[in-house]
Amino acid sequence: MAREEVSTRFGDRVRVTGVEVFLPKDITYSKIIKKELSVREGFPRGSFHLYLQTPKGRKRVSVRLSLLWACDVLVFGEDLSRGERVYPWMIEKRKEYMNRCPRQSIDTDEVINYITLRNVRRGDLVKKSYLKRDHLVKRGDEVEIVIRSGAIELIVQGEALENGFMGDTIRVKREGSGKVLRGRVVSEGKVVVK
Repeated sequence: MAREEVSTRFGDRVRVTGVEVFLPKDITYSKIIKKELSVREGFPRGSFHLYLQTPKGRKRVSVRLSLLWACDVLVFGEDLSRGERVYPWMIEKRKEYMNRCPRQSIDTDEVINYITLRNVRRGDLVKKSYLKRDHLVKRGDEVEIVIRSGAIELIVQGEALENGFMGDTIRVKREGSGKVLRGRVVSEGKVVVK
């Protein structure tokens, strides 16, 4: 009955892995007065209470529940060595049942701003403690500057004058002319100027 109540309320977002009934002896009852499910979404434990009408009056039977929740998690799609840059194609989204869903504040698109702090294996959870933010473009780096104007695109070499993560606007100096431009970091060593 407890499993059925959990399933009715939460559907496939949760799995009941354990049911522990607190019933010292059998109870003779005439009817079920009330069912009460006490489960907070995302918590590994919950309870179910059944209120029964017995010849001696009202009696409560309690059940402790162990739960696993469906979590959408990011995992590494391949083995990576310490210090290696993480690219979006190296990350997979997966649904796993866990006691608590981890707080993964890293989005797939922004992982390019990180390098690994340790060796990671395929299937390991992407955790911030395994990663370190690292600029895609560093001051003094030689960069490819893509100058766009309408349908025209010109690619020139230049030097980064500032550090930048993906999406940051930084200053770059065009090779030859020495002209300073402002552009957006779009990948490792590449800046787009409009």
